[in-house]
Amino acid sequence: MLKNRKTFWENNRKNFENNLKLIIGSQKKPKGWKIYVVASNLLSDKRVMPFDYDAWSSTNIIGATKKQGFEVMIFFNRAALEFLSRPALLTLVLHELRHVWQIAKSPKASLRSLVDDNFSAKLEKDAESPVKILPGEIKKEAVLEKILYCYDSGGWNAARKMVYFMHKKRENMYGGGYLREMEKEEYDAFINAQRKKSIKAFISYFN
Repeated sequence: MLKNRKTFWENNRKNFENNLKLIIGSQKKPKGWKIYVVASNLLSDKRVMPFDYDAWSSTNIIGATKKQGFEVMIFFNRAALEFLSRPALLTLVLHELRHVWQIAKSPKASLRSLVDDNFSAKLEKDAESPVKILPGEIKKEAVLEKILYCYDSGGWNAARKMVYFMHKKRENMYGGGYLREMEKEEYDAFINAQRKKSIKAFISYFN
């Protein structure tokens, strides 16, 4: 990560769809349900960064009756994800796949979460459970890649916004229930690197 990051981001973009397929294909799916996967950007007149509001991904019911079929669509937002490596993608993909199981278990409960913040937080907390048990190295990799991508795209200002989102904002976004993505020690390492004006110092923290 100290050099050739431009090539790293480009290779991740090229492999994005294949990485999604490999992760999703390795996971067990609820029997009787059809899952559609869309990977795209939202229509926007500005560039969307990973820390922006419009960088969300989502899992939604298409149909949940015998007549309409039992179908789910997962939307993966390229703006927030396509630059990530396969290990780093796990943190979001496993979250969305957990929502698929929630929908299969109780479609009505999933629909209720759209209009009930407290219930939404409960489902989001459950969706974070497979992410919570991932090895620490994978979660750290996701943190490092997101911050370095923002740094390479917009300097310290963009990197700070990504850090703020992961350390301060993510837990309470939308209805709440999400894990804090960046630990205090990682946050302190970034602040120290920013003070030194040395992104290498931040990278060294993860070595």
